[in-house]
Amino acid sequence: MAVACSARASIPTCTRRSTHADRGSRCRHVPNATDDQRSERTSSPSSSSSPSPSSFRPATWRELDIDWGRRHLQTLFVDDAHGVLARGAEGVCQRVAKWAGAGHMVFPESAGLDVQHGSRMDADESMSMLTRLHPVCDHPRYAAKPRYAFTDADGACADLVVTCGGADVERRVRAASPSAVAVVDLWEFAQFADRGEIDGTGVAAIVQRSLALECVAPCIDEAMKLRVGDAWGLPNSSSGGVIDEDEMAVARARTVVGVAGLVTFLLAISPLEEVTRVTKR
Repeated sequence: MAVACSARASIPTCTRRSTHADRGSRCRHVPNATDDQRSERTSSPSSSSSPSPSSFRPATWRELDIDWGRRHLQTLFVDDAHGVLARGAEGVCQRVAKWAGAGHMVFPESAGLDVQHGSRMDADESMSMLTRLHPVCDHPRYAAKPRYAFTDADGACADLVVTCGGADVERRVRAASPSAVAVVDLWEFAQFADRGEIDGTGVAAIVQRSLALECVAPCIDEAMKLRVGDAWGLPNSSSGGVIDEDEMAVARARTVVGVAGLVTFLLAISPLEEVTRVTKR
């Protein structure tokens, strides 16, 4: 996939700047990026089931209805089992947003689809998770937090639900949360990550050069082979089993690239006053 320029002018404004009243109205009706598909499912005899993989169409950034009424976004990353991908994306997003001067605008959290609600990992599992998350986000809280099961209420409350894992995870997240305002896979935003940012050769306005050089540059060619909708991630990433280090490196690189593109995108469509009111470094 070609990596597009991250200039503000290159990303058309695709959202309206709504108010609290707008958001209250949406929480009662909550249209999704694929409301047309949901209407088709509702009118069919099997409306209670999730769409089949063959008929599913991943959402694109052009379809997103992002609410800037509160001048910040609650962003929820969701993967299969609240493992490396979702936790890593949460940690990277916190790190990248803060570096880019958007820490006051983007508030990330994470969850999983198939978890035992509220179960806490033991010390060995937490240490294994911390090792896998390093170096994208080495703070212990991302590894030690209890597994959290994604619910429809979470989707309704979040401004943006970002899936980690490809079209199949996105499909299951939409089925689990018909009330979600916006659901899209993280890799959809990779197109907005500037090549110089993610390979460490350009100006480090969005991604710290150390993060780009350590996590993305060594495997950038393999990471960028992924197409939107393709499955990506790690098998059994929340368990203590052995995972191939090359697979782990590529998954981390894709997480950083996707988050870099996401933050670039959000800065480009955010209210201008929120971008300019904070003096960067």
